[in-house]
Amino acid sequence: MKVAILETIIPSAHEVEFNRGLVLELRRQGHEPYFLVPENFKFTDNYGVPITYLEGGSPITYRKAGLFKKLILSVTREIRRIRWFSSAVEKAKELNCDCIVIPTASPRYLRSIQHSKLRFSKLPVVVNMQLYSFERKGRLEQFRALAKKTLPFENIHITFCTHYHFIKDFKNVEYINPPFYGPSLIKSKGTYDGHEPIVIGLYGIYRKDPNTLTLLKIFAESEFSVPVKVIMQTVTNNERDQLSCDEIVRLYKDNPRFTFFDGFLFAESWQHAIDDVDIILSPYASKQYFYAYSAMCFNALGFKKPVIISDSVNPQLLDEYKVGLMLDFKNYEETKAKVEAFINNFKEDYPKYLAEINRAADVYSFENVVKGLLKYKAI
Repeated sequence: MKVAILETIIPSAHEVEFNRGLVLELRRQGHEPYFLVPENFKFTDNYGVPITYLEGGSPITYRKAGLFKKLILSVTREIRRIRWFSSAVEKAKELNCDCIVIPTASPRYLRSIQHSKLRFSKLPVVVNMQLYSFERKGRLEQFRALAKKTLPFENIHITFCTHYHFIKDFKNVEYINPPFYGPSLIKSKGTYDGHEPIVIGLYGIYRKDPNTLTLLKIFAESEFSVPVKVIMQTVTNNERDQLSCDEIVRLYKDNPRFTFFDGFLFAESWQHAIDDVDIILSPYASKQYFYAYSAMCFNALGFKKPVIISDSVNPQLLDEYKVGLMLDFKNYEETKAKVEAFINNFKEDYPKYLAEINRAADVYSFENVVKGLLKYKAI
């Protein structure tokens, strides 16, 4: 099949990894992917895929925009998105594509579709939602209203990359298990071989979070029976998080267990960072990961790294597959005891975690994502 990948926002971090994995798997299954993007679109990675530029204007970014400017840009982006979607119908037709896939959509896209020519496309249009949560009041109702308005358009199919099936009564909404992200740009060092120290990574944009503070304190205070090293990335997005991060560095910079680095990780450097550790931390208290999958967790498992996570982060996965340690953080001493036992027994228990990761990988794969996205037929 010829697959038109319609991307209208410049991907970063997780979106880059998802698009890369999607392209690689499409090709592995014998399909031909094409990118449809706005004019002046700048890719942050080279996927080696033919690119066709859409009419309707350049991409819009909110970076460094104040509230008033952001409102204006939001309206501008909506107008351009409608134009891009309409242009995509013609471009996909010229390329003789068999379907159109929007890989990283938000509910706003459903509103734009209602005003664009995309709703009249004879090709199936798959609007794939991911990393979007509905914990905020009114969001779920907003989505249901938008999804309902697309019901008359039989070519529009909405998929969610999540294992939490929160809507079950819409015939145009289906679910695809999110994929593990394995080493696609580097040669992995392989699975844990029993070496010491056990290296633990806390990566990603740092956010002030009570669970993270608790877990770092545990790693600083515990008397483990094996050597332990904690590597923490100290990149933040705002002053509040920066102050918290600075305080962590001040507290633990002289502790030999801790190593801090301040820098962004992209592509190969990101994959090397994950490959260089034995355990990944994803302890955040935010409820958003109950609905949407944690990219950090799914990167870790793709690299065969067990995880230490909170019970807010993808509990559905950890309940079914014993791929690490899930903590509720309700009692400090109990949490500390669980972490100590997990680390002290890690060398002996790793084969069990690896078996469970491999079992889960058969379900959470790009192979299944592609099959889920391409099952729809033209009308």
